[in-house]
Amino acid sequence: MVENEQAIRILDRYADVAPFVGSAITAADSDKNALGFFPAGVFEDFARKEQLFIAVERNTDALSYVGHLLFEARHPKGRVLQMFVRPAFRKRGIATLLLSHLKQHLTDHAFISLYARVAEDLTGANRFWGSQGFYVQSIARGGETRNRTILVRSHELDTPQLFASSGVSASDPLGLCSTSPAEVPLFLLDLNVLFDLGPRRSRNEQVLDLFKSERAGSCQLALSTEITAELERTATVGVTDPMLAYARIFPSFPAPVTDESETLSADLASIVFPERQCANALSRNDLSDLRHLATAVYHRLTGLITNDGSILNAAAELSERYGIQVVSPAAFKTLNTGAAKEQLLDAGETISLSLTAISRSEEPAVHRLLSQLDVPVAAVVEEWAAVDSNDRVSNRYGVWSKDSLIGYVTWSRAFSPGIVNVRAAVDERQAAAASAARLLLGCVVEQATVATTSQIRLNFPKKQAQIREIAAELGFGGLADDTWLTKLAVPDIITPANWTERAAEIFTIGRVRLPDSAPAYRSIDQQIRVVRPDGNVTYVPLMALETLLSPSLFCLPGRPAVVTPVRRAFAEHLLAHSPQKSLLPHARAQLYNERHYVSGAATLKQFKRGNLILFYESGKGGGIGAIVAIARVKHAYLKSQDAMKNADLDPSVLDTAGLQAIGESIVKTVAAFDNIVCLERPVPRATLEKLGCGSATQLLTTRAINETQLMGIIQEGFAYGTARTYTDLS
Repeated sequence: MVENEQAIRILDRYADVAPFVGSAITAADSDKNALGFFPAGVFEDFARKEQLFIAVERNTDALSYVGHLLFEARHPKGRVLQMFVRPAFRKRGIATLLLSHLKQHLTDHAFISLYARVAEDLTGANRFWGSQGFYVQSIARGGETRNRTILVRSHELDTPQLFASSGVSASDPLGLCSTSPAEVPLFLLDLNVLFDLGPRRSRNEQVLDLFKSERAGSCQLALSTEITAELERTATVGVTDPMLAYARIFPSFPAPVTDESETLSADLASIVFPERQCANALSRNDLSDLRHLATAVYHRLTGLITNDGSILNAAAELSERYGIQVVSPAAFKTLNTGAAKEQLLDAGETISLSLTAISRSEEPAVHRLLSQLDVPVAAVVEEWAAVDSNDRVSNRYGVWSKDSLIGYVTWSRAFSPGIVNVRAAVDERQAAAASAARLLLGCVVEQATVATTSQIRLNFPKKQAQIREIAAELGFGGLADDTWLTKLAVPDIITPANWTERAAEIFTIGRVRLPDSAPAYRSIDQQIRVVRPDGNVTYVPLMALETLLSPSLFCLPGRPAVVTPVRRAFAEHLLAHSPQKSLLPHARAQLYNERHYVSGAATLKQFKRGNLILFYESGKGGGIGAIVAIARVKHAYLKSQDAMKNADLDPSVLDTAGLQAIGESIVKTVAAFDNIVCLERPVPRATLEKLGCGSATQLLTTRAINETQLMGIIQEGFAYGTARTYTDLS
């Protein structure tokens, strides 16, 4: 028996439980839809086996029934069969108290795990079990009468075990933190690259970029012993060769001398120098180049950095056949897909923030900020790029409040495709610290998803609660005690048409495997099977999966969608879809990942949780009369405009005067939405009319569209295929 501060006791001995078995039976019969059905005799049998816990409240000298937990214990696994709390006692933590008592009881008896079966449509119940650390292990069919989908949830107990636990946790559902950080690519250097270190060489600047990239941790460089041999062979007797001395600084790999190496060199020659090999005209330099390549292949290195045209021309075939990358030093200069736009944002009545690239003159401010956060001096210089004489090596941005630097972010232009290593810090003493963190992380996600799917590894100093909290909203995951988080960022819409391609990208970048084909939409809480990098199979709710892969959206067959209008004056600030850069301060709404769309009360029924929103920029006020963006509804509610506060208005683009402009109704619908994806090609009104989405007048109201219309808009708005005709869609 245990008792908490509320005078609630948990009874677990049969002698104590027996008087309340009848109350448990009556309670169980009161909600068979949620609890299922067990014959009355089951409760008595389980009570005798001490597998029925009763929660009671002490009233004066008497105890009254509050709730119960029925479970099955067959070593080494336990199974929750039923849990109930009387309505008057709910939301007081009693269910958690019952479950915690069971967890401790099973742990004390060396059980390794605890299971619960929960119907997928019981949203509240699934939310509770998820909060208690029960992840979805598998999915089962329910009985034929109700035809439910049953989620089998598992919780691993903190018990010494012969086998390691799965490692599946709510803080890292995709298991990205279960694997070690990506290896730093290791390249061999060709001799011609070393010679380009000479200040008068035409490629000197490219080679300097390469070596600065190594200092920034983007790659590692090594030499083949063939280079040392070549330098010694060409050295002048009695004259010291400074390049030979310099070469000895690098780690070196010996050229292969096995019988297989001759076959390897011959094969490499047929790829790189096919004509000269056939004519038996390979020069001494050709043979040396082949030994460099053979060394990289033999030791399974990332590849070779060279300026030799013949080798570079054969890069694609060498990659396909041997898995090595042959690149020139110029590759380390042009990796960045684009610079972040400098921004000025209104962060409140008295605060404005600006996001700008860090210049050499501003580096002392970066030093001061990082020193205040106890970042070691060596890390400030090397890892945080606080001193960077060449902005082609590192991206560096700061958030300024007037003349004070309150946030800083940097990421190297790493060679590894799809991997973005980021370091971010904010001064949490500042009032605008949360806004600065939002601005920094939003910049990172935007830049990481310019071209393709990316894995973002976010590092930060200790005690950065604001960054950790806001990163979690953006889908970053990680362990509680670590100072790094990670996420996969997918830049566009996922549909049945591009499912295979996107799933392959996600697996290549993050080693996370999605189902082979797109599932049909059942609900926003349906479970999607995912194979983690460590091989564990888990199930993730669709809503959570979209957040983890944000800003992507899953446009699955059957998913509800609505078209809703927005005026141009509001759309530019709410959606940030315009390709033209504004010189005016952006609205505070752009600081928020979750934004608010405010409309009349009658629209509430259209904005159901998980529905897709397609924003139609009306033609009034210079608007283009087209759908410009798509997002998802997180939740929606009604609120009187007199009761609206900053928490409602800040994520929108409205103030009190703006509320009056969007309609006369006193009560408004506030639809919270996120995962905004701007269409590559706005879909104009004429196309929408062909799709049967409504006339010009009808498009000025919030209206539901069907699956065919949704897919037609997506096909027109994104480069997923050729345009189609619409004669069959109206």
